[in-house]
Amino acid sequence: MGRIYKRRVGNRNYANYSEDTLKNAVAAIRAGASYREAGIRYGIPWKTLWNKVKGKHKNKVGGPTALTEVEERVLVDVLLAAGEFGSPLTAFDLRLLVKRYFDRKGTIISKFPNNLPGHDWVLNFMDRHKDKLSQRSCQNIKTCRAEKTEEEMQNYFENLERSLRDVPPTNILNFDETNLSDDPGSKKCIFRRGMKYPERVMNTSKACISIMFAITGAGDVLPPYTVYKAERLYDQWTIGGPKNARYNRSKSGWFDGFTFEDWFSSIVIPWAKRLSGPKVIIGDNLSSHLNIEIIIECQRNNVRFVFLPKNATHITQPLDVGYYGPLKKIWRKLLTDYKTQNPRDQTLNKSTFPHLLKKLMDKLDLTNKTTIEGAFRGTGIIPFNPQEVMKRLPSNRAQEHISETLSESLLDYLKEFRTPQSNIKPRSRKKMLKIQPGKSVSYEDFCSDEENAAEAVEGVAEDEEEKENIPNIDLTDVDVSDEELPIPKPGIFTVIKLASKKSFKHFICKIEEVNRPELVVKFMRVKRENLFVFPDKDDISVQNEDDIVMYLKPPSMKRGIYTFDGLNTTEYKF
Repeated sequence: MGRIYKRRVGNRNYANYSEDTLKNAVAAIRAGASYREAGIRYGIPWKTLWNKVKGKHKNKVGGPTALTEVEERVLVDVLLAAGEFGSPLTAFDLRLLVKRYFDRKGTIISKFPNNLPGHDWVLNFMDRHKDKLSQRSCQNIKTCRAEKTEEEMQNYFENLERSLRDVPPTNILNFDETNLSDDPGSKKCIFRRGMKYPERVMNTSKACISIMFAITGAGDVLPPYTVYKAERLYDQWTIGGPKNARYNRSKSGWFDGFTFEDWFSSIVIPWAKRLSGPKVIIGDNLSSHLNIEIIIECQRNNVRFVFLPKNATHITQPLDVGYYGPLKKIWRKLLTDYKTQNPRDQTLNKSTFPHLLKKLMDKLDLTNKTTIEGAFRGTGIIPFNPQEVMKRLPSNRAQEHISETLSESLLDYLKEFRTPQSNIKPRSRKKMLKIQPGKSVSYEDFCSDEENAAEAVEGVAEDEEEKENIPNIDLTDVDVSDEELPIPKPGIFTVIKLASKKSFKHFICKIEEVNRPELVVKFMRVKRENLFVFPDKDDISVQNEDDIVMYLKPPSMKRGIYTFDGLNTTEYKF
């Protein structure tokens, strides 16, 4: 809405009525009412009604706009298209776009300094087109989410239609994990006018508690399953919660394979056994959400898994689309009340969490059925309607109504402000600098000439020697590139260096997969000096090729204990 200016005392009210009210008053006069009767009934001066009925003063009130009606209509289409394609323009972007348009046309607007519209112009423009445009706070999504195409969604819905055939809504389940944080967020409060730093005293932290929720297409909610970040579980952390709710713990605080399997067997399987006919469970395709035991249980209870498209849960998962929004809003209100009543608590006490969770579920129960049905409807699952998701994807809008000049202006703007810089050089392999303790360096110190560069960069001279004589490498088992550098491949044992809290530590690992520069490796543990074993539970991680310190010869193995010939264990911190 445009800026509201203060009215002078004594001035008459001007146009203190809406356009619809004026139309109704004119229609009443044409139906037989007098001007005075219609004026008194609708609060409009009779002379104004006379002018409207007689067709006087048809022009709009105020001075002419800088853009014509057609140009503004085209600009509205451009703004809508930019928003649909995930590149919305801010108010300042809009001003720059209009300036570029005027400059390209060669038009000079005297009331705009340097042809740049001011803030008031943006407010008035938004007010003139408030039926189509509004300023909203937007959330950022990753490029991989924005790249979802209609073909991908169409393929997903074709498979979904086959999976849901002859399955009633009561037998359709959607599950997802979320977290309830210890931060109630910011809120607008009342302060002294002109206060520069408004603050509210309230203890918060970055801690959060993971919960698995599951909802059915009929509007029911299964008991929540909570996972605390802890190594042990205490009885006080389970008292006072929702009925049939379950609690567990994990080292990371998130669901892993063990906690997910326990949730599935204690929450989902009892639900499936109560129902007859096929059951469909819809969820994301995390690797921790599936294992052999779960697949066997699904076969026994006629349960089918349907995995959502990758990076598309924000538009295809009912819990994300329609359930978690109201849930988080109620949680922030409950958390604010709790922290107001307990100002000395530094963080959310786990002993109090079950009570807050029960309050949360009780408040959600009041609107659960309506909310859940809307969530399944918004994702096109119940009733089956792929267009509910398709309409949220960027579409190819027709360009015939957008003038060539304005299209070129938008294209130039997006090229300048939205595309990555082309002059950025690709990242090269980093090299350690050899400098004296306490001495600083600049780029020119080691790149001004070849002699300084050779002295400043550690390993330039040594690299050539290492190419000819790499210690502890069996060249018969390692591929060699054109530059005579070893290429990692599965089955090779290496020593890698990883940073610890205070220094670096070395680990021996076996390369399982190669996707340069990333490597999937399986770590070994030290049994005693120069004796290494693989742990009972595989310790697998993704590391960078740059972390490799050296390659090892194939070890000798006896009863699961590995020995590496020529390995100097005193040189490395294992």
